[in-house]
Amino acid sequence: MRKIAVVTSKGGTGKTTTAINLSYGLAMFGQRVLLIDCDPQRNLATIFDTYGSQTLPDLLLRGKVDILQVRKNLFFIDSGGRRLAETEALLAQRKEGELRLRQVLSTLKGSDWVICDCPPSTSLISINALTYADYAIIPVSMDFLGMVGLKKTIETVEEVNERLSHQLRILGILATFFDSRTKVSYEVLQTIRRHFKKKVFNTVIRSNTSLKEAPGFHKVIFEYAPYSYGSQDYYLLTEEVFNYGWEEKGGD
Repeated sequence: MRKIAVVTSKGGTGKTTTAINLSYGLAMFGQRVLLIDCDPQRNLATIFDTYGSQTLPDLLLRGKVDILQVRKNLFFIDSGGRRLAETEALLAQRKEGELRLRQVLSTLKGSDWVICDCPPSTSLISINALTYADYAIIPVSMDFLGMVGLKKTIETVEEVNERLSHQLRILGILATFFDSRTKVSYEVLQTIRRHFKKKVFNTVIRSNTSLKEAPGFHKVIFEYAPYSYGSQDYYLLTEEVFNYGWEEKGGD
């Protein structure tokens, strides 16, 4: 089972868009995927138009949760929205509160992939997701603040690894909102590829109106606009992640 956290310290980078479309893409490949919404914004439940009775707070506090099937091969745990703030306060009082997600999911079976959509902040909930996952995908929007967010995210990953003796590895840095009409998109992409080399995905997610529209119809990009740039790009990302070379790099 491969466990991935989609994480960024900056909002507006396509984090949730990446989590949901990558998950659906892997499900299309015949993989059984569990998508966990760790973000109090609860956007994934809104997109799927599916809400759990027992959500992530119930899993973290009581070890019980509704795992909802939302598409073929694709399953989902609802974040519970604002209840996560109260849950975070309660977890802070527990011993090893940062490791609670890892503990309650230690016996999870039946999934080929678990993908966590993390909140865009360094919270106890996001730390739980990072200490549960083995790999991280970091979306970066093609602007100056996107690079600042990337730096902060990598610092957070390194801090979590050091403080909690974890080995979260960066699966890839994903360029998002690439606009071929702007000079800044090329400059930012060149900069991150120069600094991070092979850690940057070959796939680039281009700016695409269909990606913005799809959630309003409770669909992922493959359902809403299967021939759009957004669908093409997320299919290529899915292929790149699926064919990563997991066995050679210790991904199992």
